[in-house]
Amino acid sequence: MKNDRKAAVKKLKTLVLNQKIEIEKFRTKLEKTFCDTFIPNHVECVTRDCGGIKCDFLSPEAFASNRIIIYIHGGSFVGGSCASYRSFCASFANAASCRMLVPEFRLPPTFSFPSGVEDLESVIRSFFIQDEVESHFNKERGGTNVILAADGSGASLAFALIQKLSKENLSKIKKIILFSPWLDFSPDSPVFLEGKKHDEILTTEGLRRSVEAYTYESNHVSPLVSPNLMPEDKVRLLPPIYIQCGKKEMLLDQIHEFENLLVSCGVACTVDEVEDMMSMFQMADEYLSESHLALERVGNYIKNRSGLDEDELREREIIIKRNNIFQE
Repeated sequence: MKNDRKAAVKKLKTLVLNQKIEIEKFRTKLEKTFCDTFIPNHVECVTRDCGGIKCDFLSPEAFASNRIIIYIHGGSFVGGSCASYRSFCASFANAASCRMLVPEFRLPPTFSFPSGVEDLESVIRSFFIQDEVESHFNKERGGTNVILAADGSGASLAFALIQKLSKENLSKIKKIILFSPWLDFSPDSPVFLEGKKHDEILTTEGLRRSVEAYTYESNHVSPLVSPNLMPEDKVRLLPPIYIQCGKKEMLLDQIHEFENLLVSCGVACTVDEVEDMMSMFQMADEYLSESHLALERVGNYIKNRSGLDEDELREREIIIKRNNIFQE
């Protein structure tokens, strides 16, 4: 395919709040840009109630039954929904051969921090309870390995959720996947100290406005808001983390700071920097060939062919043959 960078940038800019647009107009524009009645890759989507929270439940044609992704969407804290992320999440689920749960959590400024985190707590605790019950009645099935994934502002909520979980429940999360994460909103963050900065998608003022809509200023230094400020004892409990981002992102230094924190605490971390790409380029796959290749790499990391046990490999082959699914 021939890349259309200008069109990709125009689309991706609607994911980011700026100083000029009202929040309701921002939400409407985001939904209009990303909502699509067509779900790609023959992925099935049904609505589920999980802990009183409405969620999209996505199932690709071939998936491992002992694995699921719980996806926390971005949208500058104040925007985004199951509907606007459905197409991207379906493509992601297909690439990872994995079912996916996408919660519809409350958004600020009507519902400020920690409302969204509380919704996510309800979802994941409900999921763990249900999974434990199903495992009890089906000993051969075993528990489900959870992969937590997020993009942009969703990374802040993801790590707030993680810090709220018990050690037992945290141990059930086997991997964390981050796309262009927002990780530090403290006044001492270089992105704020160095004055006005911008890349093709994000600006310093847009980042500041987003977090101000999310929570009060004195809370920006909380580890529940800025993951880069998490205490080391919490960091050491984290599972392996995979971060995918563009090399042209304004927040790349934050990502490297987080990587250094993880490595210093003995947490495995992979940072996949894509040459010449901007924030959340994966969501402009109709304009950028790099989007497809990048999502495929994330999928391969999750599937981890060399790390699949015999039961997973056998189950995958049976599903593929039964459904006559073509594999490249």
